[in-house]
Amino acid sequence: GTVSDWCMVTITSITAYYLYKTLKSQQEVQNTQNELYKIERIRFVESIKPKLNYTASTDIMKPSEDDKKILSIEVTNETDSVALNISRILSESNPSKQVFIPRGYSDIRDHLVKGDNPLLFYFLIGAKMSSILFTIEYQDVAGTKYKQGVFCHCDRYGIEIHPFLPEVVGNHK
Repeated sequence: GTVSDWCMVTITSITAYYLYKTLKSQQEVQNTQNELYKIERIRFVESIKPKLNYTASTDIMKPSEDDKKILSIEVTNETDSVALNISRILSESNPSKQVFIPRGYSDIRDHLVKGDNPLLFYFLIGAKMSSILFTIEYQDVAGTKYKQGVFCHCDRYGIEIHPFLPEVVGNHK
């Protein structure tokens, strides 16, 4: 063709090249924004996630049977984030050893904030040595549900309590 046809092909080729580079750059920016969103979402979820702390004692209550003890588990919240809908009946892998001893308002309360009176859970165990494994379920203010396993071993040397890392069960949306 003519010179004008070749100029048109050249300009179209240059335009296509720069359009390709612009779209590639926009794709990189979009990927970066997606990664930043994921990081911010994790940061937000962790900022509202309650962290429960567990302590145990056998001195709070004494059963009438000499060969038994009542293991009292105190649950507190270490963060300013509210733990909601805390399960009062703790699931266990073995037959239930949980006992219910009414002691006031905290028996019906299902939420926990830093500074609140602890929630109390009781288990009937053997006097010499006993281990229990239970799971507590709760959720944060965004509706994310968590479950956390806790292993507790009690013998003549004392009480060891080992909470597992909480795992996300699902989101309420």
